[in-house]
Amino acid sequence: MPPYAKASRHQPGFTLIELLVVIAIIAVLAGMLLPSLSTAKKKSKQIKCLSNMRQVGLALNLYELDHERMPPRASQVPDFMNRAGAGWRNNCLFAIAPYLQGSDAQPSSEVYVCPEAKKPGDASDATELSATGYLPNAVLMERSSAHFSNPSDTIIIQETVRLVSYTALRPAVASDFGICGPENFTFWHVSNPEKGFDDYSTVHQRGGNFAFADGHAEYRKADTLRAFHFGLEDGSSGRRDDDQSASSRACYTSATGMGQ
Repeated sequence: MPPYAKASRHQPGFTLIELLVVIAIIAVLAGMLLPSLSTAKKKSKQIKCLSNMRQVGLALNLYELDHERMPPRASQVPDFMNRAGAGWRNNCLFAIAPYLQGSDAQPSSEVYVCPEAKKPGDASDATELSATGYLPNAVLMERSSAHFSNPSDTIIIQETVRLVSYTALRPAVASDFGICGPENFTFWHVSNPEKGFDDYSTVHQRGGNFAFADGHAEYRKADTLRAFHFGLEDGSSGRRDDDQSASSRACYTSATGMGQ
């Protein structure tokens, strides 16, 4: 038998205890790394969504340049990219789509989709043609930016955790829901007690991406938001300094009134 064969019989192997120690060390290292990897993955999704918001903000500015006002105030529009759909009306997300994909392109809502938004599992679920987690602001629709007192700090579109097939304006015109008085707005946020946080603007680490009336986009934490960031002023039950702890159905007036 060759000498090296004899020597190999006497080489010590790993004992069971040593193997368990190695496995335990690997498990500890994995436990330390996985949260960081998860955070990095979520951050990359938030950055992608922020890029989408920047494009949307620019499209809104281009639309206003062409039409001298912001897009239509139509809300609760089903299948918003499908002009042949029942109940369809021209709406913000459809109106600015040509600025995002070219007038000759097939209709697409890809830029309105954030990977973190999920279908709610009801009749409002996103479709292949119409999908969004973005909520345009009814306060600013159909108006000229000349009427916005602080466009760089006034949110024109926010995010929601729901991926739906509807264009839904939020804040909403209160009369669309039969609440508040005339020329009032409501639902700038929607509390979700079961989750312990709001359905709006909490998509990314309890915050969201926003397009602003001047065209820029940025990320903000939900707990920094106030009603006045959406162009809202004191109303019968809502106050301009309200945060998301205020009633979702509180009634506000707007900083510019309902007129143009």
